[in-house]
Amino acid sequence: MKLCLPQEMRRNSIFDEDIFVTSLTGRPEDAKKFSQIFRPQWLNRAEYQPILAEVYAFTKKNGEPPSLVTLHKIFKDKDSDAYELRYKDILEELQKVSADRSEQIYVLGQAKDVAISRSFLEMIKDQGFNQKQIDFDGPGMVKDVQSWLSQFANAGDDRTMDLQQAIEHLMDTADFNPINIRIPTNITVLDDWTGGGLRKKQLAVVIAPTGHGKSALLLVIGHKIAAIEEKNVWFITNELVLEEVTERALARITGTPVEEIMNDPGVAYKGLERHWTNNLNKRFVITEYNREISTDELEAELAKMANLHGWKPDVIVLDYMERMKPSLSGYKRDNEWGWMGAVAKDLVRLAKRHNMLIWTAAQTNRAGLSKGSDIDMTMAQASIRHLQEATAVIGMSQVDIPNSDRVALKLVPLKMRQSRRAGRAVELECDLSKMSITNDVIDSSVFEDEEEEEEKSKWASTPRERQQRKSKKR
Repeated sequence: MKLCLPQEMRRNSIFDEDIFVTSLTGRPEDAKKFSQIFRPQWLNRAEYQPILAEVYAFTKKNGEPPSLVTLHKIFKDKDSDAYELRYKDILEELQKVSADRSEQIYVLGQAKDVAISRSFLEMIKDQGFNQKQIDFDGPGMVKDVQSWLSQFANAGDDRTMDLQQAIEHLMDTADFNPINIRIPTNITVLDDWTGGGLRKKQLAVVIAPTGHGKSALLLVIGHKIAAIEEKNVWFITNELVLEEVTERALARITGTPVEEIMNDPGVAYKGLERHWTNNLNKRFVITEYNREISTDELEAELAKMANLHGWKPDVIVLDYMERMKPSLSGYKRDNEWGWMGAVAKDLVRLAKRHNMLIWTAAQTNRAGLSKGSDIDMTMAQASIRHLQEATAVIGMSQVDIPNSDRVALKLVPLKMRQSRRAGRAVELECDLSKMSITNDVIDSSVFEDEEEEEEKSKWASTPRERQQRKSKKR
C-alpha cells in the first residue's frame, strides 16, 4: 500500500538530500544499512530517486557503493539520451557537494529519523497489520512492531539481536559482504598465523622498536597485497616523506638498492611498464601527512577519493600509529597509554565503518629491546593500550645472522584472534636495502648456538680465553 504523505512533507525536503546521497557513495556501511531502511521514493527530489536506487543496487552486487564517477558511467550506459538530458547535470551537481564528516553524520541521522517515521506510517496502514488489529491479534501485532523496531535498533554501530534474527541478518547481508574472504600478505608465516590472511573490518598491528624495520615490513605487505592479491591499497605515511616511501617502493619492485636510487632514481627507471600494464600504479596510492592526523581526516580524504576519482581502498597500510591523534578531544599527549588506546579504537571503527582491512605499526616502549630479550605481550601492552582491539598483533625485531653480514627479521605471534597462533618466533631472511623480505625461514638452531656461545663467553676464566672465543666466533 502506497503511503500518502502530507502535502507539506512532499513539497519540502526534510533534510539535505544532496548530502545524504553523496555521503552514501563514500560510506559503504551506511549505504548497506540505509538500503534496508530507507526507500528511494521517500526522497522529495524525484531526480535523486533513481540515483539512490542505483546506489543500492550497485552496493548489493559489489559489496560497496559506486562513486559519483561510476554513476555517470552507469547511467550513460543504460540510456545515453536520458543521461545527457537529465542525469548528467544532476550528477555533476552532486559532485560539487562538500560536507565534512560531522555534517554527513548529522544528515544521516536526520534521514534515519525520516525512515522511522515513514516506515511506521506504512506499517500501521498495512492491510495485514490492520487485520490483526481487527482480530485483536495482540501477539501478532507485537511481533510486527518488534520486527520493525529491529531494523532501526540495528542501524547504528551498537546492535542487539536474538539468535534467529542474527542468522537471518547474516543471510540477508551476505550478498553485500562475503565475510569469509581473506586478504593474504603473501608472507607465508604471517598468513599461516592468521589462518590464510586477515579479513576486512579487522586491524593488524606490528610492534617493534625504533629502527627495526616497521616501515619496510608495512611497505612489503602493501606491495604484495596490491601486486599479487590485486587489491586497492592506500599507503599512508606520517613517518617518512613521500619521496622516501617512493624510493623504497621503487627498490621493492625493481630490486635496485635504495642507496643507489637515492643517488640517482634513473638507475631504477626500467622495466616499469609491465607493472603499470598490470595496474599496480592504480591499485597502490601513497599519501604523506606531515602532521598528526585523526581518522576523521582520513574519512574526509576517503570521501574525496571516492567522489572525485572513483577509487576506494580495500586495505589501508598506516605507517604508523604514534603519529595519529584521537578523533575525540580530552586526551593528552603526555598520557600516551590513554592516547594510543583512543587511536586504536578509532582505527577499528574506521575499518568496520568502511569495510576495510588496516595494517599498521606501533613502537615498543622507548627503551626498546635489551640484548637477548624478546618482545612479548607484556612489553607490547606497556607500549600501546587496547591491543585487544586488534585482530592480530605481531612482535618484530631485527637480528644478526651468525657468521654473516646479513640480518633477519624475527617475527613473534603475540595475538592471533580467530586464527591459529604458532608457538614460537620465526626468523626470515631479508635484504632491506632492496625492500626484500623472503619466505625463507632460518633454522633457529643457528641463533640458539650463537646465544649459547655468548653465554659461555661471559664465564670465560681469563681475558685470553674470552678473546679466543671471540676469534672463533668471527
